[in-house]
Amino acid sequence: MLSEQTGFEKSNHFVYLNFTNHKSIKMKYFLLSISLIIFLSCESPQKESPNDLTKEIISVVYMSINNKSDSQIDDFSYYYQKQMKALEPDVLSWRFFKSGSEKITLIERYKNEGAILNHIKNVSPQGVMEEDFVKFMDHFVVDSLTYYGDLTNDFKKTIESFGMKTIYSTDIAGFSK
Repeated sequence: MLSEQTGFEKSNHFVYLNFTNHKSIKMKYFLLSISLIIFLSCESPQKESPNDLTKEIISVVYMSINNKSDSQIDDFSYYYQKQMKALEPDVLSWRFFKSGSEKITLIERYKNEGAILNHIKNVSPQGVMEEDFVKFMDHFVVDSLTYYGDLTNDFKKTIESFGMKTIYSTDIAGFSK
């Protein structure tokens, strides 16, 4: 009777079920394997390559105040650092310091060399911060720059084209969090 209803004999029916069950088990193992791979890749910390440890660049800009009052410098410095925070996500830190009579030190921390090049693009003509940079140069006169970190020769040539006294210090060892 079973063979009349299904077209399979009883023994063939069990073979078909075993085959289906075997496919189901394979699929379960496949899904379990994929789930474990995804879980482990999300849970295990990503290892940094040795190059990742030295990508951060620190820039120290020594400046003189350009005929502005203390309150004008304070107000503009607060405004400018807010702009940097909002418009440049790869800038890790941007801080103005009073460093003597009529002197300001600006310490900038960048994720990498590309972040500095992006900043240069942003303050250049037609950049998103062009007008802000004009105001920056109205408030400050850049006396010199010091870069800490490993920079390419192409980057150094770009900075040299601005005609500012610049010192470069390469990494020996260190870390950032």
